[in-house]
Amino acid sequence: MKLTEKQKRFADEYIKCGNATEAARLAGYSSKTANRIATENLSKPVIKGYIDKVLSELEEKRVMGYTEAMQLFTEIARGEMEEEVIVSNGDGFSVVTKSADINQRVSALKEIVKRHVAGGRDKLQEELIQAQIDKLKADTKQESNQGTTTIIMSNVDEMQAYLDKKAGGTDERDDTQTTN
Repeated sequence: MKLTEKQKRFADEYIKCGNATEAARLAGYSSKTANRIATENLSKPVIKGYIDKVLSELEEKRVMGYTEAMQLFTEIARGEMEEEVIVSNGDGFSVVTKSADINQRVSALKEIVKRHVAGGRDKLQEELIQAQIDKLKADTKQESNQGTTTIIMSNVDEMQAYLDKKAGGTDERDDTQTTN
């Protein structure tokens, strides 16, 4: 289903002002029925979908993404970005265009390196966790073949109590698994 011209005007006005009744009036609906029409229009999936799509597009344009931020850091680090600064001269003030100074460039480089290292560290951390999971699965399979049981405890006090019980000579087995 497609939006009518009036529905599109309503949606566009609603995006601008945020008031559905006012948007209905501005779109050309009568003042008497504007409130009811506004409620109906906002409940129609085709209109709601259009509004959501436009708002999403506006948000994407408004918020800088990771790639854009990295490109900006790169331009600063390379000295490609220029800014206008006001400098005082004997006769008054003048506007001068200059590239980033060395401190700004080093700062941008640090941000780039920090993000690259963090990205690499995250990948290594994921690989380590996966290796630990694979080892645990293999150990569990081996133990089940041997008829032994692994007790997993994440609480230090619980582990100490279990070890104390074992040291006390009792051979009772608590096969419950806890993950606090």
